[in-house]
Amino acid sequence: MSKARWLSERRDDPWHRRAKAEGYPSRAAYKLLYLQERYRVLRRGDRVVDIGSWPGGMLKVESEIVGPEGLVVAVDIREPLYRAPNVKFLMLDIEDPRAPDAILDALNGERCDALISDASPKLTGSRDVDVLNQLILTVRALEVSDLVLSQGGNAVLKAFECEELGDVERRLRKSFRAYKRTVTPPTLRKRSTEVYLVCLGKLHEGISENLRDLIT
Repeated sequence: MSKARWLSERRDDPWHRRAKAEGYPSRAAYKLLYLQERYRVLRRGDRVVDIGSWPGGMLKVESEIVGPEGLVVAVDIREPLYRAPNVKFLMLDIEDPRAPDAILDALNGERCDALISDASPKLTGSRDVDVLNQLILTVRALEVSDLVLSQGGNAVLKAFECEELGDVERRLRKSFRAYKRTVTPPTLRKRSTEVYLVCLGKLHEGISENLRDLIT
Protein backbone atom coordinates (compact mmCIF):
# COMPACT_ATOMS: atom_id res chain seq x y z
CA MET A 1 0.00 0.00 0.00
CA SER A 2 1.32 3.46 -0.92
CA LYS A 3 1.83 6.09 1.75
CA ALA A 4 -0.70 8.36 0.02
CA ARG A 5 -3.36 5.66 0.11
CA TRP A 6 -2.60 4.87 3.76
CA LEU A 7 -2.96 8.55 4.70
CA SER A 8 -6.21 8.80 2.76
CA GLU A 9 -7.67 5.77 4.56
CA ARG A 10 -6.58 7.16 7.91
CA ARG A 11 -8.24 10.52 7.26
CA ASP A 12 -11.48 8.75 6.36
CA ASP A 13 -11.35 6.44 9.38
CA PRO A 14 -13.95 7.36 12.07
CA TRP A 15 -11.75 5.91 14.84
CA HIS A 16 -8.92 8.25 13.84
CA ARG A 17 -11.27 11.23 13.92
CA ARG A 18 -12.67 10.11 17.28
CA ALA A 19 -9.16 9.81 18.74
CA LYS A 20 -8.35 13.36 17.69
CA ALA A 21 -11.62 14.65 19.14
CA GLU A 22 -11.15 12.83 22.47
CA GLY A 23 -7.48 13.75 22.91
CA TYR A 24 -5.84 10.38 22.26
CA PRO A 25 -2.57 10.43 20.28
CA SER A 26 -3.78 7.51 18.17
CA ARG A 27 -6.71 5.19 17.55
CA ALA A 28 -4.78 2.37 19.26
CA ALA A 29 -6.26 3.69 22.50
CA TYR A 30 -9.59 2.09 21.60
CA LYS A 31 -7.95 -1.28 21.02
CA LEU A 32 -6.59 -1.32 24.56
CA LEU A 33 -9.85 0.04 25.99
CA TYR A 34 -11.65 -2.87 24.31
CA LEU A 35 -9.17 -5.42 25.70
CA GLN A 36 -9.36 -3.85 29.14
CA GLU A 37 -13.14 -4.03 29.17
CA ARG A 38 -13.10 -7.72 28.20
CA TYR A 39 -10.11 -9.03 30.14
CA ARG A 40 -9.12 -6.49 32.84
CA VAL A 41 -5.44 -6.75 31.96
CA LEU A 42 -4.58 -3.61 33.97
CA ARG A 43 -5.38 -2.53 37.51
CA ARG A 44 -4.96 0.68 39.45
CA GLY A 45 -1.48 0.89 40.93
CA ASP A 46 0.06 -1.51 38.39
CA ARG A 47 3.58 -1.24 37.05
CA VAL A 48 3.28 -1.49 33.25
CA VAL A 49 5.80 -1.83 30.42
CA ASP A 50 4.59 -0.49 27.05
CA ILE A 51 6.72 -1.73 24.14
CA GLY A 52 6.27 0.23 20.92
CA SER A 53 4.63 3.14 22.69
CA TRP A 54 4.77 5.79 19.94
CA PRO A 55 2.66 7.82 19.31
CA GLY A 56 1.01 7.16 22.68
CA GLY A 57 -2.62 6.07 22.23
CA MET A 58 -2.28 2.98 24.41
CA LEU A 59 0.14 4.80 26.67
CA LYS A 60 -2.46 7.37 27.67
CA VAL A 61 -4.99 4.62 28.47
CA GLU A 62 -2.43 2.77 30.59
CA SER A 63 -1.45 5.92 32.46
CA GLU A 64 -5.08 6.76 33.23
CA ILE A 65 -5.95 3.23 34.40
CA VAL A 66 -2.99 2.70 36.74
CA GLY A 67 -3.35 6.20 38.18
CA PRO A 68 -0.81 8.18 40.21
CA GLU A 69 -0.03 5.11 42.34
CA GLY A 70 1.11 3.20 39.26
CA LEU A 71 3.98 3.53 36.79
CA VAL A 72 4.22 3.05 33.03
CA VAL A 73 7.59 2.53 31.35
CA ALA A 74 7.27 3.41 27.66
CA VAL A 75 9.84 1.88 25.28
CA ASP A 76 10.31 2.98 21.67
CA ILE A 77 12.82 4.45 19.26
CA ARG A 78 10.56 7.52 18.93
CA GLU A 79 9.38 9.63 21.85
CA PRO A 80 5.60 9.37 22.34
CA LEU A 81 3.39 12.43 22.10
CA TYR A 82 1.78 11.68 25.47
CA ARG A 83 3.47 12.64 28.73
CA ALA A 84 2.35 12.24 32.34
CA PRO A 85 3.97 12.20 35.80
CA ASN A 86 3.50 8.42 36.06
CA VAL A 87 5.18 7.72 32.69
CA LYS A 88 8.90 7.10 32.14
CA PHE A 89 10.19 6.99 28.57
CA LEU A 90 13.14 4.90 27.37
CA MET A 91 14.39 5.69 23.85
CA LEU A 92 15.47 2.16 23.12
CA ASP A 93 15.32 -0.51 20.42
CA ILE A 94 13.63 -3.49 22.03
CA GLU A 95 16.05 -5.80 20.15
CA ASP A 96 18.95 -4.21 22.05
CA PRO A 97 20.25 -6.91 24.43
CA ARG A 98 20.49 -4.26 27.16
CA ALA A 99 16.76 -3.51 26.96
CA PRO A 100 15.58 -5.79 29.82
CA ASP A 101 18.11 -4.34 32.27
CA ALA A 102 17.23 -0.78 31.25
CA ILE A 103 13.53 -1.52 31.76
CA LEU A 104 14.15 -3.03 35.20
CA ASP A 105 16.18 0.05 36.16
CA ALA A 106 13.25 2.26 35.10
CA LEU A 107 10.96 0.06 37.24
CA ASN A 108 13.22 0.76 40.23
CA GLY A 109 14.38 -2.84 40.27
CA GLU A 110 10.89 -4.33 40.52
CA ARG A 111 9.20 -6.47 37.91
CA CYS A 112 6.09 -5.19 36.17
CA ASP A 113 2.50 -6.36 36.60
CA ALA A 114 1.66 -6.09 32.90
CA LEU A 115 3.52 -5.89 29.60
CA ILE A 116 1.78 -4.44 26.54
CA SER A 117 3.47 -4.74 23.14
CA ASP A 118 1.92 -2.87 20.22
CA ALA A 119 5.27 -2.72 18.44
CA SER A 120 5.23 -2.91 14.65
CA PRO A 121 8.06 -3.40 12.16
CA LYS A 122 8.71 -1.00 9.34
CA LEU A 123 6.47 -2.39 6.61
CA THR A 124 8.15 -3.44 3.38
CA GLY A 125 5.06 -4.12 1.25
CA SER A 126 5.89 -7.83 1.08
CA ARG A 127 3.29 -9.65 3.18
CA ASP A 128 5.53 -12.63 3.97
CA VAL A 129 8.39 -10.40 5.13
CA ASP A 130 6.12 -8.11 7.15
CA VAL A 131 4.36 -11.02 8.87
CA LEU A 132 7.68 -12.63 9.81
CA ASN A 133 9.12 -9.35 11.09
CA GLN A 134 6.00 -8.81 13.22
CA LEU A 135 6.31 -12.33 14.61
CA ILE A 136 9.94 -11.73 15.53
CA LEU A 137 8.88 -8.60 17.42
CA THR A 138 6.20 -10.59 19.23
CA VAL A 139 8.74 -13.20 20.29
CA ARG A 140 11.16 -10.49 21.36
CA ALA A 141 8.46 -9.01 23.59
CA LEU A 142 8.07 -12.46 25.16
CA GLU A 143 11.83 -12.70 25.67
CA VAL A 144 11.74 -9.39 27.50
CA SER A 145 8.70 -10.49 29.52
CA ASP A 146 10.67 -13.50 30.81
CA LEU A 147 12.99 -11.02 32.50
CA VAL A 148 10.70 -8.15 33.52
CA LEU A 149 7.17 -9.56 34.02
CA SER A 150 6.26 -10.79 37.50
CA GLN A 151 4.70 -14.14 38.31
CA GLY A 152 0.94 -13.79 37.89
CA GLY A 153 1.42 -10.84 35.53
CA ASN A 154 -0.47 -10.21 32.29
CA ALA A 155 0.75 -9.61 28.74
CA VAL A 156 -0.84 -8.31 25.54
CA LEU A 157 1.10 -8.86 22.33
CA LYS A 158 0.32 -7.68 18.81
CA ALA A 159 0.78 -10.23 16.01
CA PHE A 160 -0.30 -10.95 12.45
CA GLU A 161 -2.22 -14.09 11.52
CA CYS A 162 0.11 -16.73 10.10
CA GLU A 163 0.82 -20.45 10.31
CA GLU A 164 3.90 -19.95 12.49
CA LEU A 165 1.86 -18.08 15.09
CA GLY A 166 0.49 -21.44 16.23
CA ASP A 167 3.90 -22.34 17.72
CA VAL A 168 3.83 -19.18 19.80
CA GLU A 169 0.26 -19.78 20.90
CA ARG A 170 0.96 -23.33 22.06
CA ARG A 171 3.67 -21.93 24.32
CA LEU A 172 1.39 -19.22 25.66
CA ARG A 173 -1.40 -21.67 26.53
CA LYS A 174 1.04 -23.62 28.70
CA SER A 175 2.66 -20.56 30.25
CA PHE A 176 -0.31 -18.46 31.38
CA ARG A 177 -3.39 -19.22 33.44
CA ALA A 178 -5.58 -18.06 30.54
CA TYR A 179 -4.91 -17.19 26.91
CA LYS A 180 -7.11 -15.61 24.22
CA ARG A 181 -6.47 -14.54 20.62
CA THR A 182 -8.56 -11.43 20.03
CA VAL A 183 -9.43 -9.20 17.09
CA THR A 184 -10.11 -5.70 18.32
CA PRO A 185 -12.05 -2.79 16.97
CA PRO A 186 -11.09 -0.47 15.42
CA THR A 187 -9.91 -2.21 12.25
CA LEU A 188 -8.67 0.30 9.71
CA ARG A 189 -8.72 -2.13 6.80
CA LYS A 190 -11.01 -5.12 6.41
CA ARG A 191 -8.10 -7.10 4.95
CA SER A 192 -6.02 -6.59 8.12
CA THR A 193 -4.64 -9.77 9.73
CA GLU A 194 -3.80 -8.02 13.00
CA VAL A 195 -4.62 -9.89 16.21
CA TYR A 196 -3.81 -9.42 19.89
CA LEU A 197 -2.58 -12.26 22.07
CA VAL A 198 -4.02 -11.74 25.56
CA CYS A 199 -2.12 -13.65 28.24
CA LEU A 200 -3.40 -13.62 31.82
CA GLY A 201 -1.55 -14.86 34.89
CA LYS A 202 2.07 -15.77 34.12
CA LEU A 203 2.81 -19.21 35.55
CA HIS A 204 6.57 -19.66 35.15
CA GLU A 205 9.80 -18.37 33.64
CA GLY A 206 11.35 -19.45 30.34
CA ILE A 207 8.26 -18.83 28.22
CA SER A 208 10.29 -17.78 25.19
CA GLU A 209 13.06 -20.39 25.46
CA ASN A 210 14.08 -21.58 21.96
CA LEU A 211 10.96 -19.99 20.50
CA ARG A 212 12.87 -18.17 17.76
CA ASP A 213 14.12 -21.51 16.49
CA LEU A 214 10.51 -22.59 15.92
CA ILE A 215 9.46 -19.56 13.88
CA THR A 216 12.50 -18.90 11.67
